[in-house]
Amino acid sequence: MDKPIISVVISAYNRPDLLYKTLSSVREQTFDKIEVLVVDDGSEEDLLPIISSFKDDRIKYFKLRHQNANVARNYGIKNSRGKYIAMLDSDDLWLKDHLKDCINSIADSDGLYGSLIIRHLETGNERIVYAREREEKELMINYLLSNGYGAQTSTLFLTTESAKSLLWDEELERHQDYDFIVRYSKEYKLKAKIKPTVIFTLINKTNQIDFNSCIKFIKKNKNDILPLLYVGYNLNMFLLAINQNASKNILKYYQQESTRYKEHLPFHKYLLIYQPKTKRYRCALKIKYLFYILRM
Repeated sequence: MDKPIISVVISAYNRPDLLYKTLSSVREQTFDKIEVLVVDDGSEEDLLPIISSFKDDRIKYFKLRHQNANVARNYGIKNSRGKYIAMLDSDDLWLKDHLKDCINSIADSDGLYGSLIIRHLETGNERIVYAREREEKELMINYLLSNGYGAQTSTLFLTTESAKSLLWDEELERHQDYDFIVRYSKEYKLKAKIKPTVIFTLINKTNQIDFNSCIKFIKKNKNDILPLLYVGYNLNMFLLAINQNASKNILKYYQQESTRYKEHLPFHKYLLIYQPKTKRYRCALKIKYLFYILRM
């Protein structure tokens, strides 16, 4: 096979039915000078029959022992031969012109992040979250925290040289996409691809969140985050931690960080964090809150 222009890197773990749909969307691309690296992160389910069913020698399959998706992504990146790397999660889809649009959009930059079509797996309902170019001097971490889905993995299209120079943090189980794109933005030129050509599959599942990974990531970037965004992020994580019965240390951390910049925290949310059970405690919190605000 001739040397491909694009290497598609797919990390996979179980769910062969979704992998089949993902690979079908790759094979339907109007730009076909590609190789596809499916890196299996030690699935219990057999994915090889899915790969073999396509009878496509552009698709290469590698099975690793189970570690995490970042190890699989890095393996794929390191073994890529194309000029560009297109990242793709094994439960997401591309519209048929995705790679063609990426090739046409990447001029004068090293990488792309893009808009998303979010499709609910069970209902089929869809909504679009649009990416945007960052404002002048806006740091990537603030863009991500203000947008939510601002640079999802399956939208990333990067020069192979740049992707191989950074790689994904294999110690992170959560916020690994945020971490990668924040580090990337500090070294390389990134551009937003506004036209949505990626379908993010939203699956109803309750996975236990690795809060330690989240905390590690946010601590590393703490000094770059705008106070309003910092408070909002930590408040959301505090509520998630309550919902998932996280440890006392995790709850204490998010409680503390949610109230670090009280001037950006409305009083009713301040009460939500401390959840006073008595009028006396509520009154004490109100005095503490007002005293802080008046000192500003």
